[in-house]
Formats: sequence, C-alpha cells, structure tokens
Amino acid sequence: MNPMTSPSPIELHAGTVHLWYTSVAQTGIPFDDLLSVLDEEERDRAARFHFERDRKLFVLGRAFLRCLLARYTGAHPARIRFKQNQYGKLFLEYPVSSVQFNVAHSGDCIIHAVARGTGVGVDVETFRDFEEPETISSYFAPGEQAWLLAMDSHEVNAGFFTLWTCKEAYIKALGLGLSKPLDSFEISLAKSREPKILFDSDDNTLPNSWRLLLFEPGRNVLGCVAVDIASKVVELRDYGSGVLLERLFSEVRDHSAQ
Repeated sequence: MNPMTSPSPIELHAGTVHLWYTSVAQTGIPFDDLLSVLDEEERDRAARFHFERDRKLFVLGRAFLRCLLARYTGAHPARIRFKQNQYGKLFLEYPVSSVQFNVAHSGDCIIHAVARGTGVGVDVETFRDFEEPETISSYFAPGEQAWLLAMDSHEVNAGFFTLWTCKEAYIKALGLGLSKPLDSFEISLAKSREPKILFDSDDNTLPNSWRLLLFEPGRNVLGCVAVDIASKVVELRDYGSGVLLERLFSEVRDHSAQ
C-alpha cells in the first residue's frame, strides 16, 4: 500500500485511538512527492533546516500527517489547513472535524496519534547514554527525583527516559508545551503497572482524566501516549502496510480494528 496515494478511508469511532509507526529508513517515496502535499509555509520551513536529515524528517512527518488526516476526514491532503494554539499545538482548521492528532519523532521513528473528539499526546524517545540525567531531572517533581535517586546506577538512564517520555506525552495532550513546569505534576512508574499521574498542582481533576500507555515501536525506542480515560481501544499500526503491531489497551472484547 502506498501511503501517499491510498484512497481507502479510515473509520475512527469515539473512544478509539490510532497510533501509526513510520520508519524513515524504510520509506522509499520520492522527496518531491512528499513536498507536493505541503503548503507554502511548510515548504519554506523545510528549506530552513540546516541538516538534510532534519529536513527529511519534518517533510515526511508532515506529508504523512496530511495523508492520514485525508483518510480520516475525506479531504484532499494538499487542501488540509492547520491552526495552532498559543503554545504551538496543531489542530485542524480545514476541514472542520472532531479529529485530533499529535506527532512525535526520534531518530528513525515517527509516530502519529489520532483520536476523535478528545485530545491526545504522544512522545517517543531513542534510548541513548545520558551522562548527567540529574541535570534535567532536577526540574522534575520531588517524588520523581527521589525515585530516580533510589535506582541502581545501571537503571537510571532507562528510568530517566521512561519518565521523560511520559511527562512529554502528558504535556502534549494538554496542549501546553513548555509553559507547563515539569515539577507541577508527578508520574509514578511502579513496576508491573501502567504509568500513573499522581497529582497536577494546576488542576487536581486532570490525573483522573488521562491514561498513560507505554509502547516500544522499535529497538531501543520507547513511546508513551496520553489518552482520555474514557478511551476504550488504543492500537499501534504500521503506517506503510496498515498492519496491527500492538493493541496497547482494549476494553472491547474481540474488537476488530476499523
């Protein structure tokens, strides 16, 4: 299936969240074809990237986002228009739709998250050696800092990136960007349980409104998606083939993906 030309619509019911995984290295679509669905502002932005890899990552992510949203909304990819809130989070301006989305990328991996009628946030990180995680984790909530300090030295790196990915996904779901302090909320990563938001000092109702789900789209790559607590199905699929890679969460027995 060519993800740039496939006309097949995707049905998305309320309560279902779709995640789409793309490997940059496995994408063989000509660059000009990707550019053709971008608008003028997006092409200008792409041209300003200093490194070719960053340019390709942006163009691929935005072109595939347009093609995905076209299949959810029925609009032509090139006619889709975006707007953003004051913190930079994108929303659909045209066509008018209840579909919401979020995008994350790291290394060779791009993840698109799509939901209907509710916000969604996704982050993905490639594990790498981080010499001084305490430099950034000092901005975390006190309980998170204590959790990291109590870890064995060989576990700290993975613990830091897991916590960071969860916090980023939550902030992106709220659409607040870097305006939300990292120590204004705390996430628990107790073993054998899904991540849990313990508190949010800005709004004490938020921890009970969101579910955090971890997933591994590739080797040494970790993702987290923040979904509305009412979500019943969360699925990860391969963008190029449409193949179901993982069902992260389901409250629906014998559910068949739409």
